[in-house]
Amino acid sequence: MKKNIHSVSSLYIHIPYCGSKCSYCDFFSLPAAGVPDEYVKALLQQFDWFVALGLMAPLETVYFGGGTPSLLSCQQLTAIMNRLQGFLAENAEVTLEVNPESVSAELLKTAKLCGINRISMGIQSLQDEVLSCVGRCCTAARTRQALKLLKESDLAFCTDFIAGLPGQKETKQGNQEFLAALEEVISYQPHHISLYSLTVAEGTKLYRQIEQGLIQWESEEADNQWILGRDFLEAAGYIQYEVSNFAPPGQESRHNSAYWKQSAYLGLGAGGAGSLYYKDVQGRLLEGFRYTNTTKTQEYINFWNGMSCDGAEQTKLNQGVNQEVQWEALCSLLQTMRAENEVLDRETLSFEYIMLGLRMKAGIGGREYVRRFEKKLDCATFNRFVQRGWMKIVDEGEGFCGYSMTKEGIAFLNQILQELM
Repeated sequence: MKKNIHSVSSLYIHIPYCGSKCSYCDFFSLPAAGVPDEYVKALLQQFDWFVALGLMAPLETVYFGGGTPSLLSCQQLTAIMNRLQGFLAENAEVTLEVNPESVSAELLKTAKLCGINRISMGIQSLQDEVLSCVGRCCTAARTRQALKLLKESDLAFCTDFIAGLPGQKETKQGNQEFLAALEEVISYQPHHISLYSLTVAEGTKLYRQIEQGLIQWESEEADNQWILGRDFLEAAGYIQYEVSNFAPPGQESRHNSAYWKQSAYLGLGAGGAGSLYYKDVQGRLLEGFRYTNTTKTQEYINFWNGMSCDGAEQTKLNQGVNQEVQWEALCSLLQTMRAENEVLDRETLSFEYIMLGLRMKAGIGGREYVRRFEKKLDCATFNRFVQRGWMKIVDEGEGFCGYSMTKEGIAFLNQILQELM
């Protein structure tokens, strides 16, 4: 496979189609019964273009997100994975997001045969009244069937839960039912659990319902329920390795960890995003380039299905006389996509390193910060958070120290980031 110095090892594939849109969802998604073949063809054309640019290193992680990627037919899923096969690293982590209503024995068999080894299922709740309140089109009974199929499949599987969803009974009983649902899910022995506190985004149906007084909801109650869930999961052996993610040691999401560690990734599909980074041989992070593919699906389909991947772009990159010129040529070519894009300067990148790193239990490293950005962390600022009990100092030796969040401080992460901006 062709490679250049900017090749990446993580790939995200966005499938925006969804059987229905949940009232709290602010991700890009479209109602549909299935995924058009012409959309799959466009995905593969964009992939081939990235290959022609030499951007595909052996892929360590691949993630099908959405939307509902399990709306892909078995034939479509197989076609995509067949195209990726020659680019997958040994022991690559390949994840498919699913909703319970679209899980079947046939889908799981196909996933396993074509190289998918990790399933991520959005559960959110096991209470029918709660699921109905937020527009989920699945019942608790159907979710239990899907969990049974996943456990029997021998595939690694992850589950998503949301604390503080409206539609629960009065707070104390609602919390008990919430924890009982988590306990039930754990009985199926998932390899990983994501637990989120509900955020009500402007523009969503749920936001309008709350504003109009049609649904009662309190953010503080949602956060309190999340804390109960966090403590319950940790007591059950699921370690909080990132703000919203819990897993036994060794089962952490490698794909999402690549985002949090500021590693480069490419995104396919309408609404899919990618980030590339320009580093020198010492590992100093000099500049970044981020793009988000157009969310106009027909525009995306028409553009990529009309694209010729003949290697001319690779020739342009090869004309670069040094790494800097090659980086500039690559950014120019990426700007020809139907996508929004931005160049990330070192100040932005250094803040993102802090913002993303503090989400993880390991925190941020002072030595790594100097290596990447040629400056030291502002210890005086971070020590203020240490004094409040929100952070702790990590001694790295040789005069270097890093910082990580305390269990109590996690709840104040957004406030900390606002103060750091």
